[in-house]
Amino acid sequence: MGRRPQHPTGPDVKKAIVKKALAVLDTETLALGLSIAWLLLVQLLAVLAWEAELLTRQGALLHWLAVGVLPPALALWTLPPGQTPRR
Repeated sequence: MGRRPQHPTGPDVKKAIVKKALAVLDTETLALGLSIAWLLLVQLLAVLAWEAELLTRQGALLHWLAVGVLPPALALWTLPPGQTPRR
């Protein structure tokens, strides 16, 4: 009887899979995904801080705007007119 070929497993294979998946995505798509994840994370933290009464409603909103929205917006604002982010 023949033996089935064994597929390699372990952390090296997982790293290679992640590296290959990230190589498919271009820089803009990755940056957009990271900024959306950041916005959602900061929004969730602001809501949790509001629910735990660590911040008022207005404080949570201002914190979300200052920490979650402004960094990606300012990064885009610093681009020269007519230029899009590099690929």
